[in-house]
Amino acid sequence: MFFSRYRLSRIDFHRDKESVVTIEGVVALLLLLILSLAAVVYHLIRIQYNGAVDFSLDWNLFLSWIPLLIAYVARVHSRARPKQYPVTILLSFSWLLFFPNAPYMITDLIHLSVDYGRNITWHDAIMLFYYAQVSLINGLISLYWVHHAWLRVFGGRIGNILLLLSLPLAGYGIYLGRIKRLNSWDIITDPVRHLGLVVKDITEKTAILFAAEFALLLGMLYLVLWVLLRYRIRKV
Repeated sequence: MFFSRYRLSRIDFHRDKESVVTIEGVVALLLLLILSLAAVVYHLIRIQYNGAVDFSLDWNLFLSWIPLLIAYVARVHSRARPKQYPVTILLSFSWLLFFPNAPYMITDLIHLSVDYGRNITWHDAIMLFYYAQVSLINGLISLYWVHHAWLRVFGGRIGNILLLLSLPLAGYGIYLGRIKRLNSWDIITDPVRHLGLVVKDITEKTAILFAAEFALLLGMLYLVLWVLLRYRIRKV
């Protein structure tokens, strides 16, 4: 029987807490790097068609790596020194500041121009989707890693609360980037002016829509990722 040969087992993230840098984390980064390089290949093919679409695609994909790397550092640090709360808080704030850049690339799909009779339309559709997909995967993996850091450092209740709060905040960050054309580093370079804008627009209808719908999207995708990574079918 199938279930006599296989069993569903739960992966306990505390189980390997003595391993600060794990092979799983390194392999994940290498795999995501390969996926990102493949996205650039799509863009090079597009140049052969009719010139580059917009090199901001590559820039936005690069920006999706910032929260991924910050989350990886937070994950490693939480394994090595789980009691150093200030460092985890600083890394978490930095991660949240750049995290919206990852799912932001979903909104780049609006750049697709449709002409069903041209092959370039179908290439652009695949290319834009692929860029958005890789960037979104970077964001979801970063969310998984930083969530692990929160659970290890702050405990289950606070870690899960921070997770739930990060989802609508990411949606609002995408609104600020797409509609208000703000960048993540604007808060750092001119905090007084831009923090005022952030607070002022938080009750805008479009802002609420972005925050709620992206929170739902990210939440459902993260739930799938969490289940797949936390539970797996193992051969006995």
